[in-house]
Amino acid sequence: MATSRSDRVGHVEEAGVDYLPENERDSSPGNLFAVFLGSNLGWTVAVYGWVAVQLGLDFRGAVLATVVGTLLGAVVLLPLATISPRTGTNMTVSSGAFFGIRGRLIGSGLSLVIAIVFAALTVWTSGDALVATGHRLVGLPNAPAVHAVAYAIVSAVIVVVALFGHATIVAMQKFVVPIAGTALVLGFLAFSAGFDPTRAAAHPALGGYAQTFVLAAVLAMAGPLSYAPVVGDYTRRISLRRHSARRVRAALFAGLMIGMLLPAVLGAFVGVAVRHSTGDFMGDLVGASPLWFVVLVLIVSIAGGFGQGVLNIYATGLDLETFFPRLRRVHTTALAAAASVALLYVGVFVFDALDSITAATVILNGITAPWVVVILIGALRARSYDPHDLQAFAQGRHGGRYWFRGGWNVPAVVAWFVGSVFGVLSVDTTLYRGPLAGVFGGVDPSALGSGIVTAVVYGGFVLLSPRLVDPAPEATPAVPDAAAPPVLEQPAP
Repeated sequence: MATSRSDRVGHVEEAGVDYLPENERDSSPGNLFAVFLGSNLGWTVAVYGWVAVQLGLDFRGAVLATVVGTLLGAVVLLPLATISPRTGTNMTVSSGAFFGIRGRLIGSGLSLVIAIVFAALTVWTSGDALVATGHRLVGLPNAPAVHAVAYAIVSAVIVVVALFGHATIVAMQKFVVPIAGTALVLGFLAFSAGFDPTRAAAHPALGGYAQTFVLAAVLAMAGPLSYAPVVGDYTRRISLRRHSARRVRAALFAGLMIGMLLPAVLGAFVGVAVRHSTGDFMGDLVGASPLWFVVLVLIVSIAGGFGQGVLNIYATGLDLETFFPRLRRVHTTALAAAASVALLYVGVFVFDALDSITAATVILNGITAPWVVVILIGALRARSYDPHDLQAFAQGRHGGRYWFRGGWNVPAVVAWFVGSVFGVLSVDTTLYRGPLAGVFGGVDPSALGSGIVTAVVYGGFVLLSPRLVDPAPEATPAVPDAAAPPVLEQPAP
């Protein structure tokens, strides 16, 4: 049934992070699959396979590290898939059930940083692809000013699609999947002549093969984990009355694994096929491509790159709406895009892009994994959610089921903070090396270690002081409004 806030292709989405009633949940697991498959079929994800080779791994090691990291990240993310369908809002607002209605600011901050970093990465790879293909086909100058213009063009297109919102994004991803997917598969044929599975671009970056393998796996984990704050943007529009929780999780898992592994493996394939690497992924890719594939590089740059960038910008714009109640989602989306572009120019023109990507990704892993662990433990223990009280922050209300202590669930915040400190202090990259990195023999324990530390700390609170950890048992009394969100019991999976 159509509503005043119907989600339609080509129309600006009106719904924000407020409670989404059942009659407006018109999405499906198929749409979820398309979104997370299409958003990853681009050079942004392929860079991580290429980076694994640049770090000193051969093709087999790069692929294995990518598979292991992606699988671990996806498995950790899966339980989060059915939280937003039960709360009727996005993941960062939903995190208030575990961190407190003010503690959800942690998730919002993570969402903002992750989205800006990955949107900047998308604009970088797509913009460089435009310049490289233009240089190869028509002699476009490969100059900084030209790159700057290309980044601006890519950013503008991403913002336009993100402004329209959910339905338009889903439609775009369904268009992207067959086109970008076919082009990426053909990439293996394009580079098959120079493929050498034993070749490595350099000596292991961290001094040993095992240490470098772990770093590559940690980088691969960043893909699935980066979606933790944004997965609810799409699952909240799926009704668990019409679609089972298993189907929702299966759709997310399939979209992530196929979407991330196909381009990442191609990136590693290109890394070992190019005999003389310049350290510039898009430059090497376009320069070594047969002419017929150069056109496909451009297509993937436009289709796949926009898919990833739109997902990130939309998520941040949606969440920022809570902090700027006088602004609409379209305004906050534009603010998020401006921040991403600013970060991009700093990362590319001030610092080394490859080092920036590696360091930012690993550090984000170290502070995102603890947040995910707290929510994971909380979700496994939750019996019901109160969507009305989850909206207390946006409505300026105090008290309610998730008020805890002044709006903060202290044990959850402490566990996240302790885990994040461990993660940041144990990071080991070429740009930044934490003081605890050498303790583990050069192996980067930041992502896995931060999650384990958080699980131990938060699990201790759960076992020793469950009343301090759990929300108030009573639900908010019914509001005399037919549209008021109900308390949602945990349905059977």
